[in-house]
Amino acid sequence: MPEDTGAKCVRLTDLPLANLRRRPLRTAALLAVVGVLAAAFFGGSMLGMNLGNGMDSMERRLGADLMVVPQNTSTQAEALLTDGDPGTFYFTKDIADDVEQADGIEQATEQTYIASLAAACCEEKLQIIGYDPSTDFVIGPWVSSQFHGELGEGEMIAGANVNVSTDGTIELYGRRWPVVAQLANTGTSLDNSVFIRQETVPDMVEASAAVSRRVMPADYAGKAVSSVLIKVKDGYEPKAVARNIAELDTRFTGLGYVYPGGVTAATKTALGSLVGYVTMFVAALWVMGGIVLIAVFASSANERKREFASLRIMGATRGMVNRVILKESAIIGLFGGLFGVGAGALGILPFSSLIGRQLQLPYLQSGPLEVLAMAALALVCSTAVGMCSSLVVMGRLSRADADIILKEGR
Repeated sequence: MPEDTGAKCVRLTDLPLANLRRRPLRTAALLAVVGVLAAAFFGGSMLGMNLGNGMDSMERRLGADLMVVPQNTSTQAEALLTDGDPGTFYFTKDIADDVEQADGIEQATEQTYIASLAAACCEEKLQIIGYDPSTDFVIGPWVSSQFHGELGEGEMIAGANVNVSTDGTIELYGRRWPVVAQLANTGTSLDNSVFIRQETVPDMVEASAAVSRRVMPADYAGKAVSSVLIKVKDGYEPKAVARNIAELDTRFTGLGYVYPGGVTAATKTALGSLVGYVTMFVAALWVMGGIVLIAVFASSANERKREFASLRIMGATRGMVNRVILKESAIIGLFGGLFGVGAGALGILPFSSLIGRQLQLPYLQSGPLEVLAMAALALVCSTAVGMCSSLVVMGRLSRADADIILKEGR
């Protein structure tokens, strides 16, 4: 009977995994390189997509061509359109009524802004926005996608990032306010806002006086207006309407004028620059990573000449040997890609709100299908770069016969 030597027979199909296990340090180094490339591709792509989503959302939510605000508050008002800190500023309703008489105005609506104290529902201060549903053309179209009823006095509509209690209320200024709806995520500061009727503003002011300092004098509570949002008539430019307002009365020369279209353009410029830098960084990283992979595979080709020559002598065709090499590189690319995509997802997905605050740009997390599609693309690219790098080995083998390679490998 033949003697059992205890030797294991390795099939050609199992050889790629066996080769990778036999060189753990080399395999780990290759996995790390591919993982970094996949993480950079996935993370950079998701960052660009989310910023683009936030920009699109901001453009849809602005709704007005011109905002008229109190003197020296234009910067605060612009911040409310993007991702700034909550603020409280106002003039009086009689000024707002006169502003709305200017030539070139098609629609006008008033809003009142109050910055809350740190609330029990949130880690940060909330922006409280009082609006008039009967004249509103900015918030209403957005609200209608989530809420079809009528907002009552003393009730609230909450932004996406506001934590609403299980009993459907929010605690502000020591009082619990009923929440009738919570809006979808926009990636802007509106997600950290609550919306109330203008008639509820005096109640909010009184509540603030009961637990802290009053947010505005009591005699202003019923007539405070923070901004007049204007949609201009066809044929008029927002800046021309602003000049018409300033010419109405000497009181209006010191008012602030904000042009949401300009804010959008400036934000787009900043966003484009950031995405451009990220793209260049990812591209440079992929070029360097590709060079490293080619160098490693080229070095490996010299070290493994004897191994490949032995396979040829034992009857393996050149195509079989090439398939072994391709399978090894595909495994490296796939598992390295999985590792990189997982690391990128852990670094991006749970911290969307934090990233948006740090960048101070509209930032809206992409949906699950978009995330999965980008992850799949990152895996395809990482697998492809590994397989392309292995072509160096295959090219070297195609230029030498098995017996010559065997002699060189001795």
